[in-house]
Amino acid sequence: MKGIIFDKDGTLLNFEAFWLPITDGVLKDLAHKFCVSAEAEKSVKQKIGIHGGKVGRNSVLRAGTYAQMSEIVRSVFSQFGTEAAEKEMYRELCRAFEENMFRGVVVPTTPNLRELLLYLKVQGIKLFVATTDNFSITSACLKKLGVDGLFDGVFTDGAGYPPKPDPYIIEKIAKEYAVPRENMLMVGDTCTDLLFARNGRIKAAYISQENEDAVLSPSPDFLIRDLNELRSVGRFFA
Repeated sequence: MKGIIFDKDGTLLNFEAFWLPITDGVLKDLAHKFCVSAEAEKSVKQKIGIHGGKVGRNSVLRAGTYAQMSEIVRSVFSQFGTEAAEKEMYRELCRAFEENMFRGVVVPTTPNLRELLLYLKVQGIKLFVATTDNFSITSACLKKLGVDGLFDGVFTDGAGYPPKPDPYIIEKIAKEYAVPRENMLMVGDTCTDLLFARNGRIKAAYISQENEDAVLSPSPDFLIRDLNELRSVGRFFA
């Protein structure tokens, strides 16, 4: 039996199209809630990895957790004279993300995503999602992509187990879904995904349309430009 674990943002769906408008709304809401200036809002954007309408590959916004982002917002707001308790900021940030989710545009990274996943399932491959996003947003995204129900397991933030790059999810899949590690592949677009795979002792495929493979650490086992390359199943599970 074989299994493929997919990251969600930047792997199954276009990251910037979804998260930039949402994050803009979130930070405006938090700036209003905590009465901080536009400069504070701008500083948070830079620290979470937004630069010139692009999001850094290994930034907190792309590869981090809500808790990490919340701590950055709290720290920046403090520098601008507004103090907030850790739990309060985390609660408000999560609320703001939920309320601004409608702003995001869900665009698949490949137009035939559903067809591709169905093809992989026909080959007897079990499919999984491992993301640092929460369950409600993840479920909504998969539904909009038209691929909800195609995954054997969906693992999200806030479910009580440690986030990537901790290998807990890989261990859980190996044990509960009977997928041997040597027949498991992680597909993602950040170094966190690569480290997740290495920690779990499975192979990793890094997806990117940019020429950045020379700076990746750890190094991926495979570099792909399009998810449709996964159709060559033998290449990854030889």
